[in-house]
Amino acid sequence: MGNFLLGFLLPLLLLTASLINWSLVSLVDLVAFLIIQCAAPEIGCHFRMHHLSLWAIIIISILVILSQIVYLVIWAIEGDEWSGKNAWWAHLIGFMTVQSWKSPRVIYFLLVQVLAVIVALLGIGRNRCSMVLWEDSCWGRLLTILEHLGSHLRVASCLLLPAIQLAVGISHPSWLSLPFFICSCVGLVDWSLTSNFLGLFRWWRPLQLYASFNIILLYVYQLPIEYPSMFHWIADFIGLFRVSGNSEGPIICSGLFLVLFYVMVCFYLCNQKFSFI
Repeated sequence: MGNFLLGFLLPLLLLTASLINWSLVSLVDLVAFLIIQCAAPEIGCHFRMHHLSLWAIIIISILVILSQIVYLVIWAIEGDEWSGKNAWWAHLIGFMTVQSWKSPRVIYFLLVQVLAVIVALLGIGRNRCSMVLWEDSCWGRLLTILEHLGSHLRVASCLLLPAIQLAVGISHPSWLSLPFFICSCVGLVDWSLTSNFLGLFRWWRPLQLYASFNIILLYVYQLPIEYPSMFHWIADFIGLFRVSGNSEGPIICSGLFLVLFYVMVCFYLCNQKFSFI
């Protein structure tokens, strides 16, 4: 149960929170997602690191929830005129107001943060007695099924990762995506010359670090900051882009493939030394 919470559910919640609103607070959620996704098995094997990381997530999430609630209370008292005067820095930090009850992003964001706190608390509070109780429950049987799926998912990731890697390299051709394309070509040549399928895997560990750097760089470029025109020119030259409602399909797919590649490569590399669930 514990490793399932830390290795799948908690990173999923952090990723969701980071995508709801482009802001500095959400950037912290994204960094936490990248770290936990990469090191969840290692953290699970080190009791002190395990608790420190979870307590850090709990404290940060609670501070975010409380500060957002205080901001909403002040906004409800002062009105839209007050929020308009502080719109830039509030938007940059991550404070939101209720623009429409049909799609209240701030409610979704707070709900995800609360769920992240609950999951982290469950990860801290787990022990052998709780494991026995969970195994005898319906949830325990469900988690047992998910455990058995872990080995099959690893095989699927091995088969799909080369294709995902190539998709990252060609979906939005740029200088940033060029290393993915080059490593795919080198791996295919290695495979064709040696008839060894493992040749496709040799570059995955450096590409894992490079993908995390790309994700953070791309996210920072989404922040509501007025960059100089020279910075925009450099960003366009190397392949950075801003996501909007008018973004083209290849651009959206490029970002999705990048995140998917990172998640799958972390899953594969962690399974080399640790079990997934």
